[in-house]
Amino acid sequence: MKTLFKILFVVTALMVLAAMFGGFALINHPGSDVHFVLGDEEMFLGGFGDWVGATVGLFVAAIVCIIVVPLVLLLGVALPLLIVGGVLALVVAGLLGVGAVLGSPLILLGLLLFVVLRNRSRANAARSAQV
Repeated sequence: MKTLFKILFVVTALMVLAAMFGGFALINHPGSDVHFVLGDEEMFLGGFGDWVGATVGLFVAAIVCIIVVPLVLLLGVALPLLIVGGVLALVVAGLLGVGAVLGSPLILLGLLLFVVLRNRSRANAARSAQV
């Protein structure tokens, strides 16, 4: 699956570059005039307006590729996984806590038996060493 995602990323990056170069070529072809009509007013932008438009378009495309796409991936994939992991950790901690409370009498009994039997085996070992 990692290879598939790498291939899709490379193809997407190439398509973005092709779109940026295509937009730049459309704006800068000979005889291009940007023509705005707002209400009854007409505005024509010649060479300088083309460069401004191309610069703004490339800037917006770069911001989207550099900032927006990684943030969408981070918040859309990693954040839900972290939330699910946190909920599962809370559930496991709750189950362990309930198990400790319910099993505490048996745990105490086992601890007492361990201490008594350990001391008895040490005493037997000390007696056998003295004889």
